[in-house]
Amino acid sequence: MKTLTRIFPVVLIASCASTTDPTPEQAFRMADKDNDGVVGRQEVVDLTIANAFKNYDANGDGFVDQAEYLESGGTVEKFKLINKSGSGKVSLEEAQANPLIFNTFAVSFDEADVNKDGKVTYSEYQVYLAKRDAAVR
Repeated sequence: MKTLTRIFPVVLIASCASTTDPTPEQAFRMADKDNDGVVGRQEVVDLTIANAFKNYDANGDGFVDQAEYLESGGTVEKFKLINKSGSGKVSLEEAQANPLIFNTFAVSFDEADVNKDGKVTYSEYQVYLAKRDAAVR
């Protein structure tokens, strides 16, 4: 139950940055880039990683270097696992292609995907939010 408080709803809301918080329905529609009524796993995870990446990329140069990663609470060991190129910095594309990162961010999506079809409908999202809210009360 603890993992219900993870990233999935945060990503939907973060993807809709505005001066006021969007309703859950507005957040869902913004995440549904192709307007098909569902949010796919890849769609959500890529968006989640992109939003997290912005937070780690403190200097805004389009890369997360080891110092930025460590300042955000990461470890040298984990940075080395993420930085497969060995360049000392990670691009957004490298982060999105990394299975370790993908799987970390996919956990909450998988919890929201009640019928395990690889998509989350707005109804599933509402159930997920209710469970998450109940878990943190």
